[in-house]
Amino acid sequence: MSKEKSLFRQSVVFGSYIILALWLVKSMEWAFAANFAHFGIMPRHLLGTIGIFTSPFIHGDFLHLLSNSFSLMLLIIILFFFYDKIALKALLYIYISTGIFVWIIAREAYHIGASGVIYGIASFILFSGLLRKNQSSLALSFVILLLYGGMFYGVLPQDGHISWESHLMGLLSGLLVAIAMKDEFAGQAELELYFEKNFDDDEYQDDGTNFNFTNPEQEFSYEYKSKEIDDTPDPNKID
Repeated sequence: MSKEKSLFRQSVVFGSYIILALWLVKSMEWAFAANFAHFGIMPRHLLGTIGIFTSPFIHGDFLHLLSNSFSLMLLIIILFFFYDKIALKALLYIYISTGIFVWIIAREAYHIGASGVIYGIASFILFSGLLRKNQSSLALSFVILLLYGGMFYGVLPQDGHISWESHLMGLLSGLLVAIAMKDEFAGQAELELYFEKNFDDDEYQDDGTNFNFTNPEQEFSYEYKSKEIDDTPDPNKID
């Protein structure tokens, strides 16, 4: 199995485990007719700190869970495939920092759901590309803007049972983690474009620094490379 296929498989497997855990928690809640909202983040309450670790696994209903599952799965695959060396560390930093920020600044209500983490991963990928400024990283940033640009309206203050604070703090966490880890991007996995070509010796000239092709028959393909560098509140609050 080629390296990129193996890495993609690992990314999918890891994401699947996370999504499975979310659905198991919701299934238990449904099976026992329970309400796990009190495991959410209750800002500025000591007991509410448990939600920093548990809130992303709690969802208001199956529709809420379903909508978060697709986004979270896709973003985890992108994160672990393109940033394989630092993905787990970045995810943990985003996970914890988002919860802490919500606990500090959010309204007094139970904040639940994985949306904060989703915003954090999307923000990390977006700003990492802007910070690194290479072709593949910027392309990923563009993809995130295309897929999730509209969701950034969710960081604006609003009434109701939507935790815009979780969205905003996830966005901030992703930015801060991207900045903090910018010197660790050497482990970023990149997809680089190259041309494969069959040629005879007299069709090929090598000056020691580049290739000069004379045969127009080429096959466009991708190559995976790891590039190195030198050096009592409302219990229905959801996000």
